[in-house]
Amino acid sequence: MTVATHLTSLGLDAAEVIRHVPTSMTLSLVDGVLFLQDRQQPKTRVTVDFVQGSLAYRASGHVGGEHLIKACQIKSIQRPHILDATCGMGKDSFLLASSGFQVTACEQHPLVHALLTDGLRRLQQAGGEAFELQLMSAEKQMQQPGFDVIYLDPMFPARSKSAKVKKDMQLFQHIHQQQDDNAVDLLNMALQADCQRVVIKRPPKAPLLVNRKPTFQISGKSCRFDAYQLL
Repeated sequence: MTVATHLTSLGLDAAEVIRHVPTSMTLSLVDGVLFLQDRQQPKTRVTVDFVQGSLAYRASGHVGGEHLIKACQIKSIQRPHILDATCGMGKDSFLLASSGFQVTACEQHPLVHALLTDGLRRLQQAGGEAFELQLMSAEKQMQQPGFDVIYLDPMFPARSKSAKVKKDMQLFQHIHQQQDDNAVDLLNMALQADCQRVVIKRPPKAPLLVNRKPTFQISGKSCRFDAYQLL
């Protein structure tokens, strides 16, 4: 099966996805798995995989202590509806869905959306707990009603020594080019949205993005979650 045929089978616009592949990379398909490959370093591959590896382990009853889960939990709601407005590779959306949250994730870049769609189909085929994925900008999605929590994870430089994390971050820095200025705009918009709580992920020692003190913070070694209770 060709990449274009595979993309079409996922319900995607193959030409639009392929058009967004950076010239320094190739989009390939091996054994039914869609991945990006660096032309200069062919062994460097980036894909979305919720079935195998560390994410699968963390979803198998090992996510109860996650700071993210604690930041998004609302005691008065049994199954909060979370909007992951900047879902990236979908790791946080997957962890939230695996922990019992109802999750809607949005991604506006057609190539990243395609990788996510491919990963979600393999997850569903394996009987895993998937989340809803929308090809939409965060700004447009946040205008939609019905979310209890809006979660934002703006990109910031990876400090991890893990090569896999660095590859992921390099990919998104290359095709997204997100800046902190955009994060400020997104946070301000989220704080005006019709929801109960806004949670934003930040580096541990980073300053607040807006002149508003969070209702509470949960800090770890690699990141911090600032939570703003609106209702």
